[in-house]
Amino acid sequence: MRNPFWSWGGVVRLLVPLAMAVVVGGTGVQPAGASAREFFVSPEGDDAAGGTEQAPWRTWGRAVEAVREARRAVPGEGVTVRFRGGEYPAEAVRLDASTSGTVEAPVVFAAMEGEVPVFTGSVQLRDWRPVRERPRQLSAEVAARVVVCDVRAAGVGDFGDPTALGLRPELFRDGVMQTLARWPDRGFTQAGKARGATAVPPNWANFEGTVEGVFDYLEARQARWAGEADARLGGYWFWDWAEQFLRVERVDARRKRLHVSPDHEYGFRDGLRYFGVNLLCELDQPGEWYLDREKGMLYWYPDVRPRPETVVTLSVFAAPYVVTLDGCSFVELRGLSFRECRGSGILVQGGSDCVVAECRLERFGRDGIHLHGGHRHGVRGSWLEHLGCGGIRLVGGDRRTLERADHFVEDTVVRSFSLFKRTYEPAVYVAGCGFRIAHNFFTRSSSSAMRLDGNDIVVEYNRVSHVVDESDDQGGIDTWYDPSFQGIVVRYNHWSDIVGGTHAGAAAVRLDDMISGVSIHGNVFERCGALMFGAVQINGGKANVVENNLFVDCAAAVSFVSQWSEERWFANLDSAVIRKKIFEDVDIREEPHRSRYPVLGTLREGINVNTVRHNLVIGAEELLRGADDRHVVHDNRMLSSTGRTLAEVCEPAFLRAHGLHGPIPFAEMGPRANRWMRE
Repeated sequence: MRNPFWSWGGVVRLLVPLAMAVVVGGTGVQPAGASAREFFVSPEGDDAAGGTEQAPWRTWGRAVEAVREARRAVPGEGVTVRFRGGEYPAEAVRLDASTSGTVEAPVVFAAMEGEVPVFTGSVQLRDWRPVRERPRQLSAEVAARVVVCDVRAAGVGDFGDPTALGLRPELFRDGVMQTLARWPDRGFTQAGKARGATAVPPNWANFEGTVEGVFDYLEARQARWAGEADARLGGYWFWDWAEQFLRVERVDARRKRLHVSPDHEYGFRDGLRYFGVNLLCELDQPGEWYLDREKGMLYWYPDVRPRPETVVTLSVFAAPYVVTLDGCSFVELRGLSFRECRGSGILVQGGSDCVVAECRLERFGRDGIHLHGGHRHGVRGSWLEHLGCGGIRLVGGDRRTLERADHFVEDTVVRSFSLFKRTYEPAVYVAGCGFRIAHNFFTRSSSSAMRLDGNDIVVEYNRVSHVVDESDDQGGIDTWYDPSFQGIVVRYNHWSDIVGGTHAGAAAVRLDDMISGVSIHGNVFERCGALMFGAVQINGGKANVVENNLFVDCAAAVSFVSQWSEERWFANLDSAVIRKKIFEDVDIREEPHRSRYPVLGTLREGINVNTVRHNLVIGAEELLRGADDRHVVHDNRMLSSTGRTLAEVCEPAFLRAHGLHGPIPFAEMGPRANRWMRE
């Protein structure tokens, strides 16, 4: 196939009138009726054709050439590329400033009305056969149930790496991710004592362990791993908020001891939890698979024998992104689907006013969408699911000058994320200044739903449930260790079923290590908080306000870490790390910080003083956990139960009768419109 990026010469260009209008605001492009050129792409098309509806092109790259030429020829005219439904092989598509639109004339890449174009980074594996030459690691009983495919013959040349981010292939049956052969089949096993030579330093939890990656195993079966070509371990090696994959260097079967690559910065704890993976000898359950990289043979244990209509795919596309918008402005991607790639989906960097609208991204090895730099980029009405890492990353603005990025995520669903990198890969990560996360639904993750690193961030009208299901010392929102993070508002969200944690706990909203000045109001917290943590957990910050919230069946409404003495606060405030954050990364002594955030002028006063007021707590074990008498706590009410539904409790009359001073708009929480939620 010719390269669509250099094959333009000599192709006939057609001008097709299209009625469109453009409505442009602070949230990006909304095409609606201005005159524009229109091109068409189809899986059955031909890049040598004219790009019309009757003679569409085949590739996205060919359409990009046409957009560039059209914008150069008539800069004041918008361009729309329409994709017919069907499956396209993923290609690394790159748009730059030459393919930008304008306020009056946007550039739009959109699905045909009522159709679903899908860009896939996988290949289908069809030639399955029984195992004829049984590997020594497989028992005869298991081998009789396993099938094998020559993936080289299927066109796969890049086998990647079993545990490296962005390089990992995954196997899918009819869109369902299969499991790389492992033990235990689910969850973790527990190690015995760490046996390295160097003890870890004392720590707040009094955990003992060693620096080196040597520890006892407690079952007999790990001895079999000595015969594996490339055994890996996944585990929480010291803290249950810091997991990592490591290579097995040696199995000492006589001492029942595992030696792993010593690449973990925190050391190895007695009784740590881990699992083995990429183990042919553990290929013993339906849905498991293993790739012999030396021979190019993929072994799979199907739940039933694959039939001709069974679609079994292996992810092969390994470019960092499928689509990159570099320095583009007023470009919209609408109604497009992307799936089964080893890397991430979409990158928007620089430029302004680009929108990813109504798109679907599924089964990616890394992240879904990155918005990096520029202004007013956003994600709206999209669906992201089954992601090895996180969902959406928003980076932009200038924290020194408080220039806003005005990036946004609205009406979007992110579910089943952080599947491979199990911590610090949230549905939405924010870094910089000036963002809005509103009317979304985030669910199903081992760790946090949102991480906020910055200023002037509004999180409102979202639903968040079943996160922090595996890790510890985390929150549905997590932000930590920088008192210059200011202007964060968390309001009118519904948080439910956040009850994980292993030692410290899990919270819905967690303000960790000196985070100050956050406003948390009008939220519904339902079944949130565990162990040491309440639904809201504040670790040493000041001037945070928890006001006018509803807590239902939570372990505690708000929890604190009372060990934050003045001595500890001043020691941290005067440390080189924090001084760099507050005087070099930004300078809180200068404008605009000094006027915008008055609390920064009083960081040496009112230490660990926070306000909890006008909240209604129903069915909780306690209002506060770990509190001392420094906090301002008043006019909170507690009820054992009401006999009412959650919606009835949120009625204004009921809330006023029980002391709340503002609304809780429960019916408005969550996505307002998302086409994919109907499926």
